[in-house]
Amino acid sequence: MEGERAPRRLMAGRILLFALPTGMVVFLGASSPAIAQRTPRFFFPVLAAVGAALVLYALAASVVRFLRSYRRHQRFHVLPVVVSLVATVFLVVLPSTRLLGVITAPLGGAPRILAGFGDWVSAEGYPRLIPHRGIDFSGKISADVLAAADGRVAVAEDSRDLCGLKVVIVHEPYGYLTIYCHSSALTVQPGEMVKRGQRIGALGTTGQRAWPGFEHVHLELWRRPGHLEDPAPWIGGCFNGNNVYPADRLVLTYPVKC
Repeated sequence: MEGERAPRRLMAGRILLFALPTGMVVFLGASSPAIAQRTPRFFFPVLAAVGAALVLYALAASVVRFLRSYRRHQRFHVLPVVVSLVATVFLVVLPSTRLLGVITAPLGGAPRILAGFGDWVSAEGYPRLIPHRGIDFSGKISADVLAAADGRVAVAEDSRDLCGLKVVIVHEPYGYLTIYCHSSALTVQPGEMVKRGQRIGALGTTGQRAWPGFEHVHLELWRRPGHLEDPAPWIGGCFNGNNVYPADRLVLTYPVKC
């Protein structure tokens, strides 16, 4: 019997050794525009699902081995369980929780926030190497990207980095600017004056390519010169053309329609 179990333990270990690099490939590939934009949109989600299944199998096998070892020899094989458990949290639990939130999100109302300012997980639920620099507002492909406040367009270009097609709007006289990332098309030009709620582009997946179901507008808020801030305290809700917004302070509205 012991001889029969040895190949099973070896297989479980090999599966875990394969699953962890798979998770790293998903993370690195999804974080690199040069890679993500050159692969089919469903490639990394499918690869992530395969890796998650392997991680769950490795966790179950390591727990079974732990219990059998303790029962037969009064010894603990803790390391495989700990490694499998950590991998399960980061590669299965967090992404699954985010996916469940997307699937069960109610229709209408304020747009869903996939990733907030300072989050250490991405819109898809995977760990990040640095804190999130803005807020990711969920939306549908080709939906209107809206100016969050009146201002002047300073940049409207392909940044050729994680931001993709980018718009930067300067909001004077408040000394702030907003940045909008990942558009599929831009409808404004540098130097153009825009009004709150005006269409400045179409929602897309340029730059750091979002997975299907996780498409979003990435919004950043900067206080000039060069100080990054959380946009959330400045957001006053959904854009409404009938509202009168304060003129003595900056108020932002959501960069997508409610």
